Amino acid sequence: MKVMLLGTSAAEGWPGLFCDCEACAKARALRGKNIRMRSSALIDSVLKIDLPPDTLYQVIAFDLDLRAMKALLLTHGHDDHISVPELQYTGDFFVTRSLSPPLPIYGPPDTLERIRAGLDLENLPITLQPLEAWKPVDIAGYVVTPVIAQHDWAQTCFNYIIRGPDGARLLYATDTGWYDEETWSFLREQTLDALVLECTKGPVEGGYTGHLSIPDVIRMREKLIHDGALGPDSRVVTTHHSHHGGLMHDELERCLSGHNIAVGYDGMSFDVAASPADPRS
Repeated sequence: MKVMLLGTSAAEGWPGLFCDCEACAKARALRGKNIRMRSSALIDSVLKIDLPPDTLYQVIAFDLDLRAMKALLLTHGHDDHISVPELQYTGDFFVTRSLSPPLPIYGPPDTLERIRAGLDLENLPITLQPLEAWKPVDIAGYVVTPVIAQHDWAQTCFNYIIRGPDGARLLYATDTGWYDEETWSFLREQTLDALVLECTKGPVEGGYTGHLSIPDVIRMREKLIHDGALGPDSRVVTTHHSHHGGLMHDELERCLSGHNIAVGYDGMSFDVAASPADPRS
């Protein structure tokens, strides 16, 4: 299973859209991996996670063909993860060849209701498929299991365990704080081969509990290993970085590389291979 991170920033991007802080100024000057678009990922070119407002630029920057996408998987309803107006461009008025079959969009029921309320679905080649926590679903040849994230208590927010056709299992965990016991209990029964984990707050601890800091990320990896869900050599990659954390890419690497955690960046690709069979599988 090949994972590509299309964007690795928090909601406002990095540099922030209207921000002139020191971290944003440094990113503008240094560029490279310090420039971050809103978070999204692509699995094997066919399963896309989230549709941020930067999607068009990501398509251009990484030479993507969204017509090859077999399904769109949404984590939650915040605007930086689902830009509803972008879906209108699937319609026949904006393309020379209709999407066929229609694009299935999966996600929390309340997120899908945002789409239903914002678009005329009668004239768009998309379908909405609500998901339930803990219940695995076959999506485009992948087994996808939603787990409850701790992010926004006013809506349903999912992280996802994605099992590829070869058996490899990825936990994609952006926009979450420290899990509650129900999620931890579920994860103890899983076997994960890789983890993409948000690191919104950088070195800043405390404050809003719906995101993770660098110390939280380190502790979460250690807990998953302790609970037997993740191997000590399994790949762990960060995403969803905010300029409020203040650290450039190389500074983040210095904080995390000693803990066997890679710092994600826009355009980063890596393979996830299945580990030996586990009796819980």
